[in-house]
Amino acid sequence: MKLTNDQRSQLKAAACFGCSQIDKVAASLQRENPEAFLRDNELHQRNFYHEPMSYGSPVPHRSYVQRLVVRRRELDNEQRLIMAQNHYLEQTFQIGVGA
Repeated sequence: MKLTNDQRSQLKAAACFGCSQIDKVAASLQRENPEAFLRDNELHQRNFYHEPMSYGSPVPHRSYVQRLVVRRRELDNEQRLIMAQNHYLEQTFQIGVGA
């Protein structure tokens, strides 16, 4: 089973507010729809297009297609996109980022 379109939208909206908000929404979604999430013993079965980024401990996975190379310009563009999304959400929903 997968996440519903509404659940995906919730997760995408949370991404604009950072990791802590993603974690909160993911925990809520996992309680609502546990079958949509992999269990710890299934993580090694994942396949990725880009090589998963590791921050200290390796990310369990089966394979990836392309090695990920992050360029400075891409990071800058991503930061600008996140700032624009946050501004849109603040204006649309009249909420403060990090609230």
